[in-house]
Amino acid sequence: MSKKIFATSSDIVEIAEEKFQETGLASVGIRLNVMSTTKANSVVEVRQIGATEKFKTKSESGINMIIYEDAFDRLSDKMKEDLIEGALSKVSYDSEKDRLTVDNSQYGEVLRMRIKHDDYLDTIETSLITIEAITEEEKERKREEKEAKKNKKNMQA
Repeated sequence: MSKKIFATSSDIVEIAEEKFQETGLASVGIRLNVMSTTKANSVVEVRQIGATEKFKTKSESGINMIIYEDAFDRLSDKMKEDLIEGALSKVSYDSEKDRLTVDNSQYGEVLRMRIKHDDYLDTIETSLITIEAITEEEKERKREEKEAKKNKKNMQA
């Protein structure tokens, strides 16, 4: 299955926008675009919008939040909120330089979130195990389809 981007469920968008409002980034003109993907290495990811999106949205700064919805839906409500909050913790705005920054350091999110949520490492671990389980389910499904196709071909011969 190839990676595809699609519209995110309204309940997930609502959670993301609520957490985004708590950051205060909206008050300085930062826009949030929430979208979902069919395949990813993390459940929630944020990226700064590129030049093309800035032009299309007539916005100077914004972020895209990409959610691996299949994995996201399998998590508890608290984990969902924590992962969105963790992803948003990567984003900061420097008003003196009028600059939006997304911290993509390997441990930054975990270090920031551990201060507020003691169980954040467990949340990260659960999300990674969930992604791994989905990958294994997909492999099994493909193997079964291949086997069924092979059996069907042998029956016809």
